Amino acid sequence: MDTESLPWWQTLTSREIAARAGRGAVAILPLSAIEQHGPHLPLETDHRIGLGLLGAAHARLGEEPARLILPPMCVATSNEHTGFPGTLTLRPETALDTLRDLGHSVASSGFRRLLLVNSHGGNTAICDLAALELRQQQGLLVAKHHYFLQPLPDDLGIPAREQRHGLHGGQIETAMMLALAPDRVHLDAAANTASLGETLADTLEHLEPEGRVAFAWMARDLNPAGVVGNAGAATEKLGRALVAHYAESLAAAIRDTAGFDLGQLAP
Repeated sequence: MDTESLPWWQTLTSREIAARAGRGAVAILPLSAIEQHGPHLPLETDHRIGLGLLGAAHARLGEEPARLILPPMCVATSNEHTGFPGTLTLRPETALDTLRDLGHSVASSGFRRLLLVNSHGGNTAICDLAALELRQQQGLLVAKHHYFLQPLPDDLGIPAREQRHGLHGGQIETAMMLALAPDRVHLDAAANTASLGETLADTLEHLEPEGRVAFAWMARDLNPAGVVGNAGAATEKLGRALVAHYAESLAAAIRDTAGFDLGQLAP
């Protein structure tokens, strides 16, 4: 994963940052997690995927729209994965305060557009809260891109069961890691791990881990192994297709954030 060519915020001078802000550049904040992903994937899985998608999206864009990538927020809210060695997490209040402070710094540097690029489901709530506060208090346009919420095309051949229940360490994440960091994947330890959500689907009408009527869960609630999904079905070919698909979505999000008419926002 080559990230050297990405337009990193921290590689510029203060004068250069001011010039980018004057051009209406989009500030991009990657959020991820350092947490357990079972015996077959490393703790950095979400971070690797997030940067991989940013790199692939960047390659699809030219010099425009102007954009800068902030230092990644690798550790955020992973409370659902506590109890497994290696998981790092912030209290939700701490993570939210960090997002607030970073957003304030971005606004103070003259930027009006911020895109949160999130590759960990546990960060969704803090992204929503921080985005609204930064819109209210700093006047920022704050967009949010969560790759895992983007619909998948049918031609990828990922079963509906896997898309619904393979929430963590399953076929999708494992395949992307095979494409982005194959040396970090222990495919011999990958398995087809069932989720509590599948059992509930047989007995309850709506209640499930994620969906229309969701409940709060710990990873060990879904499966004692802390992962769910058919990781053994992952292939590098599928991973490349997934990265390309999600990168197209992210590139579109960057273009849309840059092209949004700020005059449409209330003063």
